[in-house]
Amino acid sequence: MIGIEAGRGDVRTVCFGAVLWIALSVTGCGGGGGGGGGGGDTAPVVAPSTPSGSPAAPTAVYASPLLYVAKQTIPMLVPTVSGSATSFSVSPPLPAGLSIDARSGIVTGLPAAGVAATDYTVSVTGPGGTTTAMLRLGVEPVLAVSRMAVVGTSVHPRLTLDSAALGLAGTVHAVASDSGGLFHAPVAVTTSGGNHVLELATLTAAAAGTRTGRAVVRLCRDVDCSTPLPTPRVLVDYRVRFLSAGGAWPGDHLTPLSALAGAPDWTTHQGNAAHTGFVPVTVDPDRFDTRWRVTVPSMVGGFNGTSNLGTVTIEGGRVFRAAPDAVTARSEHDGSMLWTYSFAGLPYPSSNPPAVSNGVVYVAAGQQSSTFLFALDAADGSVRFRSPMTSQWENYLAPTVGPAGVYTNAGTYGGLYAFDFQGTPLYYGATAQQSTWTPAVGATGVYAYTGDALRVFDPVTGVLKASITDPTFTNYIYQIGGSAVLGASQSVFAAAPANRVLNGGSIGNSLVHFNLRTNTVDWSIPGVYAATPAYDSGVLYAVNNNPLRLEARAEANGALLWTWTPPAAGDVEFASEVLLTRNAVFVSTNQSTYAIDRVSRRTMWSYPAAGNLALSRNGVLYIATHPAFGVTDSTLTAINLH
Repeated sequence: MIGIEAGRGDVRTVCFGAVLWIALSVTGCGGGGGGGGGGGDTAPVVAPSTPSGSPAAPTAVYASPLLYVAKQTIPMLVPTVSGSATSFSVSPPLPAGLSIDARSGIVTGLPAAGVAATDYTVSVTGPGGTTTAMLRLGVEPVLAVSRMAVVGTSVHPRLTLDSAALGLAGTVHAVASDSGGLFHAPVAVTTSGGNHVLELATLTAAAAGTRTGRAVVRLCRDVDCSTPLPTPRVLVDYRVRFLSAGGAWPGDHLTPLSALAGAPDWTTHQGNAAHTGFVPVTVDPDRFDTRWRVTVPSMVGGFNGTSNLGTVTIEGGRVFRAAPDAVTARSEHDGSMLWTYSFAGLPYPSSNPPAVSNGVVYVAAGQQSSTFLFALDAADGSVRFRSPMTSQWENYLAPTVGPAGVYTNAGTYGGLYAFDFQGTPLYYGATAQQSTWTPAVGATGVYAYTGDALRVFDPVTGVLKASITDPTFTNYIYQIGGSAVLGASQSVFAAAPANRVLNGGSIGNSLVHFNLRTNTVDWSIPGVYAATPAYDSGVLYAVNNNPLRLEARAEANGALLWTWTPPAAGDVEFASEVLLTRNAVFVSTNQSTYAIDRVSRRTMWSYPAAGNLALSRNGVLYIATHPAFGVTDSTLTAINLH
């Protein structure tokens, strides 16, 4: 007879007559054999053999079913084992982050993501053979929300679920609850790419301060949420900072600058030579955070004081901005001043917003007979060239840099100046006399919108290729306040934002589409369009002050696709151009800056500062305010987007 001695790691044979047993330490059979002398061995614990004489196969039992929480270490799951088990394996594989010990069968780990309750087969092997044990477990997903929001407004996080992993199919209903009472109970559920998407909404009554907590979102088959789904709930850890105008600065967060994949430099008015305001990146509002804020000299000019002269451009980690009679460069890292170039030595000094390209800053500065296009070294502000122009008492938006040269509004009676990159004049193109505009530039044309018409010049020769009259324009204040925007091939948009003051702001201007195939205005929309719109993939995004809303319109015919209305009671007008990414639309009202989700068309993020917007290659959003936007001091605020 061979017995098993518990607690030993080796095998020993013990003879008890003619029946065979297995012991856990090794010995021989027969008189005087090693285990019996001196009383040193305890009585073995033995397992009976099968009737055929072989040992019984081991068995294991796991506590089941079990529901764990993602991203939290689970308590050790220890099986109850009968018999001698030497190895364990499981099929299918356990959820990511969990593992089974091959010798003991103990399950440990930190589950990485949510998984619907699933049956797992554990194979238990020993000298007597192999048996199987069933283990049923699931993992509740844990998602995170981290947002900034203006007091008195809501944000609407969208949380995408892995529907296949969570066993979700068909119609899903959801209800949120949390002890902090931050979220509306009904949760909208949509689908995207085969996955279900939760669209949460914060309450508008939250006071200034930071709210943290964990919300529970139940997932059900029915509206009453009486029938849970295979994954019955999702946990949402949240941190929402509610900010008020004039409140404490949330703090500097000077993270290392790094490129945001796909983002180009923001080099001129509305970012690029086509003035589309579009940056081909996807941003995550859960990663937005304040970087730095500085006070800057105010830039107010033009007939009605609303011209956007404080806009910024960015290249190579430097932020360029006009100051009264000067242009400045600041460090994108922390906002510190790098250099200043003053135009005070000119007979009639003045400054306008700069453009930047390939390490050179271009600025139209001065007035009357002392007007110049300056080219300054972006690294130190030294003069590369200054080329003379003429003008009256006017202001201009940033020059536009194209493949063949640099183009800017100027001229005693209005016009377009073109220079090569050494400052040599290419040509002067006559236009109507208007202030505060800049041309758009494409590969084959320079597009100058001066209200009366859209004129298209050859980029190198200046030959007038087309002139299309705008029948909607009224010349009242000799300002445009924006630029033409290039759409698809032979498609150009424009408005005269400075004309928004006409008729008491009830019907001030029109959004106009120029068709260069037919050289006609093929559609126009009357309204109070407050700034240069943005464009991407057949859709134009424009801010309208009457009715007060952001509009998404079809390029082909101007049809209204969707709208968004500023949510705060004090939001009465728009104060910025439209800045566009693949998934978000950024706009400023007179009070705040908002990011609107292009899919849900709801606010995803907001911040209590208003002004002209820019987005750098390093993923930093800039809000440039000035007194026309209702503040005493001008500020430049930098927001990290990644």
